Amino acid sequence: MDTLCLLTDDIIYNIVDEMYEVDCDIFILENDTLEILSGQTVKFLSESWPGPTVRYQITIFGCILALGSEANPITLGDPNCTYSGGERWAGILFYNTSQNGESKLQYCNLKGATNDEPYLETAIYCENSSPIIDHCEIKYMGSGEMTGGCCAIGLKYESFPIISYCSFNYISNGVAIWSNMYGYQDSINGPNPLIYGCNITGVSGFYGYGTDHDYIVLWGGFLDNCYFWNSYYNVPDTTLGYPVDTIGDGIKTSTSTQPKGRFLLVDGVVHPRNEPLLTGTNEEETDILPTTTNFLILKNNYPNPFSGFTTIEFEVKSNTVPVSLEIFDSKGNKVRDLISSKKYNAGKYTIDWHGDNDSGHKANAGIYFYKLTSGDKMLVKKAIVVK
Repeated sequence: MDTLCLLTDDIIYNIVDEMYEVDCDIFILENDTLEILSGQTVKFLSESWPGPTVRYQITIFGCILALGSEANPITLGDPNCTYSGGERWAGILFYNTSQNGESKLQYCNLKGATNDEPYLETAIYCENSSPIIDHCEIKYMGSGEMTGGCCAIGLKYESFPIISYCSFNYISNGVAIWSNMYGYQDSINGPNPLIYGCNITGVSGFYGYGTDHDYIVLWGGFLDNCYFWNSYYNVPDTTLGYPVDTIGDGIKTSTSTQPKGRFLLVDGVVHPRNEPLLTGTNEEETDILPTTTNFLILKNNYPNPFSGFTTIEFEVKSNTVPVSLEIFDSKGNKVRDLISSKKYNAGKYTIDWHGDNDSGHKANAGIYFYKLTSGDKMLVKKAIVVK
């Protein structure tokens, strides 16, 4: 943000309130990077007079690195925003960028993102873009649209973001994560995010298709280890899953048995946690995704992306531990069993994946996830197959 302050008079640093105040749209062009440092606050000033309300946004064609920390998160939006008031802004929009997670939002609080443009009421919008969104909190959103509604994270076309350990709250007439916005559920090349360890507790009243429902995650994704709370009834919905996908790696349409005709729609859902997460964090996660536990360590595959084969390295910390290693495509379909409940002694191991499925055929180019499990411990990383 310091660089932008030097380039335009519409962005200033308010020393008294210790925040950047933005009175314009921010465009980050291809090959450029916007960097927001840990602990910084960026407040967008909306305009409502003499003409219609104007809300400003960040549009990313290049890269954004907003890397806060647990102790010093980044605030995007009015830090004093509540559901009923405060300065509003139009969110972050990604277009044709960050296909491999170059852009990262980490420990960011996004408050009051409301875009007046129909069908684009999002806090984060990804079109052919795959940023990493980690340990972020999105809250205080709403919509007046009776045929659409808002969504905290909206995805379109070939977008495969990693959404990990995020919290969603105070989102009314909206959905937490909407894959393939205003598209078709059976789209072959539609978005498929990895949604892991998220705390979705305050999302209700989505008016999709003219009917009032509580949608949580709409249309697709590799979803696991999340907690859901039906805010309409103020109780955790333990009936999610008809049928129940206990692993969380398949695409299922899960219909709640809550009364009064309201339901939550989630694809690839696991059973909710018994207790809500307070911050969206998990005691065993490290970095962007969990890569280590007391029993296992999972390394990045190399090379990545790859066309011939890639090597996956992992470490077992205890003797005679049964381990499984599976490959899934971005839609959550299992592609290959590399290791199936094989016992290992403590040590480091590698295994090659030649980009094939269990039938021996080559997998299509795209994003895949490899999952290492032992008992109830699970580690996940991303591999990219290119032609």
